[in-house]
Amino acid sequence: MTNRSALCDTQSVAHWYCPNEMEIREQDLDSYRRAKAALTAVVEGELSLTRAAMVHQLCRKRLKRMLNGASRMHADGMPNGFRVCVPYGTYHHQTMEDGTGGVPTCAGPGAIGQLLRSTPVLQEWVDGFNSPLPPGRAPKSFDRLHERICAELRRRDLADHYPLNTSDRGRRALLDYLRRQRVMAVVPGALEVELAPPSKLDDAFRGRLFDRTEFDAHRIDVEGTLSVKVPKGGSVEKPITTLWLLIEVETRSRAIVSWSLRVGRSYNNLDVATCLATGLRPWVPRQLTIPDLAYAAGAGMPTGLEPALAARRSRSIAMDNALAHSASDLESSICRSRGGVLIFGRAHEPRSRPIVEQLFSRLERGALRKIPGGFEPAKRLGDSKRRISKLPGSEHAFQLSAFEELIDVIVANYNATVHPALGSLSPLQFLQSQPRAAFEFSPDGGEHDADELCTILVPLVVHGNRSQGVVPHVNYKYVKYRGAGLDGRWELIGKTVIARVNRNDLRTLMLTRSATSPLCVVRAAPPWDRTAHDETTRMLIMQWVKNRTGFTIAGADCAVAAYINFLRTRVTTSQLAVDQLARMDAPGQMDQRTGCEPDYYNTILGAGSDGWVSLDE
Repeated sequence: MTNRSALCDTQSVAHWYCPNEMEIREQDLDSYRRAKAALTAVVEGELSLTRAAMVHQLCRKRLKRMLNGASRMHADGMPNGFRVCVPYGTYHHQTMEDGTGGVPTCAGPGAIGQLLRSTPVLQEWVDGFNSPLPPGRAPKSFDRLHERICAELRRRDLADHYPLNTSDRGRRALLDYLRRQRVMAVVPGALEVELAPPSKLDDAFRGRLFDRTEFDAHRIDVEGTLSVKVPKGGSVEKPITTLWLLIEVETRSRAIVSWSLRVGRSYNNLDVATCLATGLRPWVPRQLTIPDLAYAAGAGMPTGLEPALAARRSRSIAMDNALAHSASDLESSICRSRGGVLIFGRAHEPRSRPIVEQLFSRLERGALRKIPGGFEPAKRLGDSKRRISKLPGSEHAFQLSAFEELIDVIVANYNATVHPALGSLSPLQFLQSQPRAAFEFSPDGGEHDADELCTILVPLVVHGNRSQGVVPHVNYKYVKYRGAGLDGRWELIGKTVIARVNRNDLRTLMLTRSATSPLCVVRAAPPWDRTAHDETTRMLIMQWVKNRTGFTIAGADCAVAAYINFLRTRVTTSQLAVDQLARMDAPGQMDQRTGCEPDYYNTILGAGSDGWVSLDE
């Protein structure tokens, strides 16, 4: 046998890092020992590379890689040593013998490392990059680092070198390099779990029950058809543009706190406020009118639990930065009535609000797409949607009240269904099983706060002219408001008062001199004083009036009734009329005596008394 010279002296090999065999998996222990023995035999010159691989039943290429990597330095300042023998272990793998190579001209193993070693400024940028790199798509901070590196290479006129001469400009190689470096930086057996302090406001509201709720709106994958009986006789069927489902969900329990349904191309901040207000009012089961529709055992909402548990509110609400979410009217009413922190994120980024996005997907697959007209949207550009429901939507007319009844049952039953993230518990059972915290955010007066959430304070100027006999009044949203409390108050003309506006019922306004000094209640002038209508309905009515479509409310007894009758005449030619008529939930027969829906006049008009109320006597 030929004597071979040792590749390393015995003293250097003795200082090599040797992993603790107690930390190696039992199924990998035999492979580790054989690799260690083969590497030792080659390093000490006892066997050749080929012979050592054959004796110890190893791959020669693997043994050669171990030999090249054993003497290199690890991130902990020690040679890799025998840690390269650990199966599936991590060690510093380099193809360059030293760091003296220049900028690589083509892609290959270790090219990104050679690029960084040859360009110290790039190495400094990469070493200073400390943003998280979760699995999947890289964050925006990594994209900025990659663009910065490419710009520096272009400045140095290296467009024909790696990585600028590749299709992705080395993006994937750089991402893999950063992730490998972070794995290598972990010393085996020295991993400690440290709770890092929150670095942003969003991180401070995580972990405890009702620390965070997520809100979003979702287009329901259902093709709805509205059947309308037109004034001249007969009926027409027209498709509805979009059905929106607005949901607020508690992140830890996965319980749906509130929901709302809207029809049309979009929704506004009043719809958001109405949805959030639903989560403050006590929930009671509806009187179901749909045959064979029933609540499951234990179904309900968090606000339907016992009073001590129903009063809890979230400390923060996470939502995207849509215009309807960041409107000043919504933010001011939340600060004044509900409380909590609003956390805004970018739209179309499910990772920032994963719970509500996963909830919509769960509801679609489990229930909503089985409704007549349900479909699955196209997943690729150019593909067509795939029908899921066996019943076409054109054969089942849409009615908003019935659809809300169905959604209420679906949501209540969801809260009583076992959720995979909660083990064997449903969201409501999880809420009831958790102990109450010492400082829960559960203020009293949920009903009052729900009403205030849909209320805004608006400064209005008192108009009038005593010499011309124009009595004092205020104007709001194209309508004149008068009241007994303003009659004869000529001194208020030209003064500014504060109007408390219930955005869901604009028939009356409460006027105050200040926050603690009420003035009086004023009522809208005809024809706006008969039917309860919200802010959105009035804006839609005035759009038809100002667009010169032939619609007018002059001489009408009820503006809302005239609006509904006009929409029925335009459903055959206008998609806007179809969506707005579906939103009003008035596709049925008109009352022949009044020309209006009878249900609209069952609303009781409540208005407070003028001035202060004394309880002294």
